[in-house]
Formats: sequence, C-alpha cells, structure tokens
Amino acid sequence: MPAYNEEEMLETAVAEATAAGEANFTEFEILIVDDGSTDRTAQIADRLGSEQERIRVVHHAHNRGFSGAMLSCVQNAVGQYVFMGPADGQANFQDVARFWALVDRYDLIFSYRQHRGDAAGRKAASTLWYLFIRVMLGTRIPEFSSLFCFRRDSIPQFVVPIRPDASNFLPVLYLTAVRQRLRVGTIGIDHGPRRGGTAKGGNVANALRTIVEDLILCWRLRIRPRR
Repeated sequence: MPAYNEEEMLETAVAEATAAGEANFTEFEILIVDDGSTDRTAQIADRLGSEQERIRVVHHAHNRGFSGAMLSCVQNAVGQYVFMGPADGQANFQDVARFWALVDRYDLIFSYRQHRGDAAGRKAASTLWYLFIRVMLGTRIPEFSSLFCFRRDSIPQFVVPIRPDASNFLPVLYLTAVRQRLRVGTIGIDHGPRRGGTAKGGNVANALRTIVEDLILCWRLRIRPRR
C-alpha cells in the first residue's frame, strides 16, 4: 500500500485491507510504503506496525513519486504474489478475491476503471493522457484503476529505465509484459471517490515530467529501439 500524506484515510484503509486478507488467506502481510510523507502518515503507519505483526512499514526519506512508490512496493514485498491497493479509500480491498481467482491463468493482472468517482476535470485529464501514451507507445494500454495483482517472479525488467517521480510505471510494465508474451490479464473494477486527503498525481509538475518521459520512451522503444 503506497501512502503519501494519507493521515486521514490510512488507518481505515489498513483495516479494510486486513479484513480482506483475513477473509481470503491464511498467510499474508500488509506492507505500507510511506513515500516521504510530511503529515502524520509515517507515525500512524509505525503505530499500526507496532500493534499488528502482519503490518510492515517501509519509509522513504523523501518523496519518490507515484512510480517510485509502486516500484518500492514490488521490491520490498516478500510473498509470492503482491496485491497493490491505494491508501485513499477509492478501491474495495475485498476485490482481492476476484484477482485471486485468476492467478492460475495470469502472471500479471491489471485493473481498469468501470466506473470512476473522480471529478470531471480529473477524468478528462486522464482520458487525454491515455490517448497520448497509446499513440506514443503504439499499444492500447487500458486506463488503469488502482488495484493490481502480480506474481513477483514474473515481473519483467524494464528495457528502458523510468523516472520514479513521473507516472509511467504501470504503462511501461504493461507494455513490457505484453511484448515479452507474459500472461497478462485485466479486470474491471469500480473506482470510487476519494474518502479523505487530496489527490497527488494531477499536479502540473508531475504531468510535465510524465509527458516529457513519454516522448523519450516513444523514441527509445518505438523509433530507435536497442537491438
């Protein structure tokens, strides 16, 4: 569970994740990756970790951004499978059962938005960005939602490194997995409204970094790929 300045929702999200884990598994851990939060997220995470053996916390000394936080989740998880979900209350952790029903068929399972609870402006910005990266990368990348289930030993190495402080981790992971003919699945989920805190990924600086990186990825993956 990547978390950046989620003091309002973190404890609730962890409780919901714990309930989903207990309802579906005999062995699991909850890994909270505090991405350099400047509010009380780190303290709340540490308290939860001290209260429950199943909760483990990793702290970033500074904010690494969306891609950096997700990559850290994958790198620090210890189980055979990693199920990622947000700390903002927009996803239903009980959906883990739907993903788990597909793990024999797929190595990497991505979710896409069936219904989205965000504001109209955020929806429009997301739609435009996905149109842009589909053109840049030449692949019909789904508009990802916020839950994912990956078999850890099947997560491919990226041919081109990506910035941790942009938003290209998921598109490049999906593209790389498809090109390497891994078993890639998708599942539609409802994406509800944020129940606390503020959205972090829609700021102008992040958008500009991501767009610039998309142009670089287009050049290195499509126009002049390494042989």
